[in-house]
Amino acid sequence: MSADDPETASASFLTQWTEPSDVFSVLLILGGDVIQLALAALAGGTPPVTPVAFSFGWVAYAVSAVLSAIGENRLVRCAPEVAVQVINLKSGYGRSNKSWLLARLLKTYDYWIPEEVRVTLREPTHYRHAERGVEDGAGKDPDVEAGRPGYAALCVSVYKWSDPEGPRRSKSGVPARDWVWWSGFVTMVVQLGIAAVPWGLYDDWSVFLVTAGGTILALASGALPQWREEKWHARWQVKDVALTLGNGTKHVIVVLGSKNGLDLEDLAGGLAGDSLLSTRVATFALALLWLVLLVTSTGIGMHTWYLLAVGGLGMLQNLMVAGAPRYPDALGLPIELEKTSISTETGSKTEVEIYAEEKVMWTLMKLDMKRKNFGKALLEEFFPGKLMDWEKKWWDSEDLPERRKLLRDAQQKHYTKHPSKGRD
Repeated sequence: MSADDPETASASFLTQWTEPSDVFSVLLILGGDVIQLALAALAGGTPPVTPVAFSFGWVAYAVSAVLSAIGENRLVRCAPEVAVQVINLKSGYGRSNKSWLLARLLKTYDYWIPEEVRVTLREPTHYRHAERGVEDGAGKDPDVEAGRPGYAALCVSVYKWSDPEGPRRSKSGVPARDWVWWSGFVTMVVQLGIAAVPWGLYDDWSVFLVTAGGTILALASGALPQWREEKWHARWQVKDVALTLGNGTKHVIVVLGSKNGLDLEDLAGGLAGDSLLSTRVATFALALLWLVLLVTSTGIGMHTWYLLAVGGLGMLQNLMVAGAPRYPDALGLPIELEKTSISTETGSKTEVEIYAEEKVMWTLMKLDMKRKNFGKALLEEFFPGKLMDWEKKWWDSEDLPERRKLLRDAQQKHYTKHPSKGRD
């Protein structure tokens, strides 16, 4: 029977689909970028246990990690996923973010945004023209009252660093363990269970050996101390900063400085930190061990579907970890809305500090009246051009009553010109 015989081709296909050969070893060298993202998302905790499951792509990642550790002194090689501007609210200096971690925080803001911000964004404070009589006989005095329009041009939310001794027990630079983190251990247990099936049924322990070896190497790769050094490489310094995606975005996150918090402007620099010789040695040793595992896996000729199932399950977990949105606590950046207690006639109530207006300029002005120079620090980012006369006069003024009057007059003029806006 010749090699070109149709029956020979059919038999070859049947054999390959019955017991796939060399497929797993080929898949091990594909998908290294997914492993890099998954490790960047989970690595660096305390203790340094990183449950990124054994899967396809680990060999490719291990080889590239050696090159990066030796040439760039980096383990976190992921570029920021979104362009974040970090603005120092005292100096007004802005810088482009180079930290993958900070970019992930902003990218997933729609996922972890507090409900108070959602409501305010959906129903922001605005001003509408209402008339009331005045006892002094001067006629009708226009009043400005709160209403509920359907949108906000800009929403500035003020956050603070969580108290590590508070109810949440969250500390800066120490990521909380969420369902994404625990999913790794669940996946590893299921993988080992699948790999044990051919051992129990056919006395073939080769699949279990490769799975166990790959799991140990995966845990070792994520346990390197430099992961933590890179992800949260920033000084502990009290500094008020604003995080935004830039002009045209609807959100600005203001983070008030605290002795319990990191310097986010420093973190945005994306510096690699101190060079660790141990990292270079460890990545080189791990790459060699991964290559040994690759060669070993090519010798498995029976029950290879179990090995493919192990790798496929691990890849699903890796993909989920790489892309799953997470709360700030889980990213090691525990922030929460700034809340103040206000006394009222009926007792006291808690208010959150959120500024949302129908005009971007109004939002910045409201912010600046409550937090001196905060709005001014953001002005150049959102209004790089020439200001209107009344706006320039407002920003040049230091007199709070005059500022209120200028803003009030501008709002009244706006709603007089657009009477349909701001009506209930």
